Amino acid sequence: MSIKSLYGIVALLSVVFVLLPDMAFSQQAEEGSTDERLAVQYLREGRYEQAVALYEELFDDEPTQIIYNNYLDALFGLESFRQAERVVREQIQRNPGEVRYQVDLAWVSELSGNNRRARRQMDELIEKLRANPGEITDLALAFEARGYLDRALETYLHGRRLLAESHPLHLRIADIHEKKGNYREMMNEYIDYMIKFDEERARVRGILQDAVANDPGFGRNDALRSVLLERTQRNPENIMYSEMLLWLSIQQQDFRMAFMQARALDRRLQQEGRPVLEVASLATSNKNYTIAADAYNYILDMGAESTFYMDALVGYLNVRFLSVVDDYTYQTEELLEIKREYEQALERMGVSSATVQLVRNLANLHAFYLENTSQAIDLLESTLDLPNISNRVKGECRIELADILLLTGEVWDATLLYSQVDRMFRDDPLAHEAKFKNARLTYFIGEFDWAKAQLDILKAGTSRLIANDAMRLSLKIQDNLGINGDPRPLEMYAMAEQQIFMNRFDKALEILDSVKTLYPGHQINDDLVYAKAEIMIKQGDFGAADSLLALIVEQYPSGLLADEALFRRAELQQNYFENHDKAMSLYQQIMTEYPGSLHTVTARNRFRLLRGDIVN
Repeated sequence: MSIKSLYGIVALLSVVFVLLPDMAFSQQAEEGSTDERLAVQYLREGRYEQAVALYEELFDDEPTQIIYNNYLDALFGLESFRQAERVVREQIQRNPGEVRYQVDLAWVSELSGNNRRARRQMDELIEKLRANPGEITDLALAFEARGYLDRALETYLHGRRLLAESHPLHLRIADIHEKKGNYREMMNEYIDYMIKFDEERARVRGILQDAVANDPGFGRNDALRSVLLERTQRNPENIMYSEMLLWLSIQQQDFRMAFMQARALDRRLQQEGRPVLEVASLATSNKNYTIAADAYNYILDMGAESTFYMDALVGYLNVRFLSVVDDYTYQTEELLEIKREYEQALERMGVSSATVQLVRNLANLHAFYLENTSQAIDLLESTLDLPNISNRVKGECRIELADILLLTGEVWDATLLYSQVDRMFRDDPLAHEAKFKNARLTYFIGEFDWAKAQLDILKAGTSRLIANDAMRLSLKIQDNLGINGDPRPLEMYAMAEQQIFMNRFDKALEILDSVKTLYPGHQINDDLVYAKAEIMIKQGDFGAADSLLALIVEQYPSGLLADEALFRRAELQQNYFENHDKAMSLYQQIMTEYPGSLHTVTARNRFRLLRGDIVN
């Protein structure tokens, strides 16, 4: 390799590692003297002789770190290594306590081709270290700044031996391993640190959460899981490993593994099913109904006297309900069987705060799936009259009642109930749910400014689910409301969405087609296609839905719904067509083309599940 080639590589490293020089270039060009701006321009253009001439004067007058680095770069461009060495030695004289300039001396030696001298200089720096955490860290950071990651690691490991247990440097060493791509070593350092310093566990989990979330190649995830599994097998008595495996499985949405770890912890710690109940709830919210049912059944098998039996029974019946209605291929007989199970459970346990979810689901089943709104309303109203029911439970029933009144077209009665719950509970999640549904109602009837104002409040400080829903609807209003001053296309579309909510699909399709005919070039057209796809899914026409969703991605790749359409297509391919290769391809497309999507994490974990990385 030629000296110029070697310089090119090292110069690139210096751009990455040294004081963000790109930003420094920009700042210097804008704020520096005329000579500084001109020197930066010469350096960028590769006119090194002119740059060196200017930087020599600038360095004599004001040897700042930016000028120093740029001066060296210009000298390297001319292969003037002796002069570069003189510049570095001047900095050493000016800053005798700054070890980074000693590292720069070795750096210049290496660039000049004197590798033996560079190695000797670096070895001496490490050998001279004292048992001082600050000195050790300064030297390691200096090595890292010039791209010497191996030397930085060597420094920390030598420093660890000097410091013994007083300052083990785990986090510093883990960071170097991560930069080198040594993920197993990285994870071992973090886990060792957690074992030694239990009070730091929350902090390390925060670091690891960022590491596994920003991991497109799954290297960090796989390394952490492998390390934890290996340690669990070697030291099954150490509960921390099982707790970390449970935590990681939840981060990865690997609910089968999470259930296994929660069950093991529960049996070991005798927690009466508490960790399993938490996993069951998370699996339910992520629509992993099979694992959720298994987890709830684990608790139910403990018997009716167990602490969490009631919670598990309510959760299990809720999963039974959701697993059927979320699959649009259900038969009426299935719905009637679930209705009987709900009625039997309520007859046995009564209506109370613990069983209110059963009441809400049964009312929802009657109204939205069995076309029996009157019985649903009677059920909820009778619950509101019971003396032993808390205000919170009544609030939950009022929200469900408002949904059903909206279904029947009684808009004003519905909005009164939503508003009532919002006022009663204010900053409570129950109020957030009511506020969102009230905003959606006003969106349905075309009061877009008021709806958007409420949605913008909700998207900032509520639960993730409500915040995401609020953000989507707010963006829909913002994206489609009157660029040309005409709100009519959005008004018609909102009417169609209300018809979909009311299960009046033919009427909704009629309105959607009218919008397309009247406003053929309007940007709302991707929303029209998506709404039609949703109707097709509800009617069980998955082939038509898939074609419509594909059309959105093809024709509106930069629209707000492109990633949503991709995700829905992937779900259809996975769950209904059972074309796992196609589903994997679509999930991967979300990860690569829409990394900022709300579905990216779920897409990544489903991709891994289908690929076989996660056994679920």
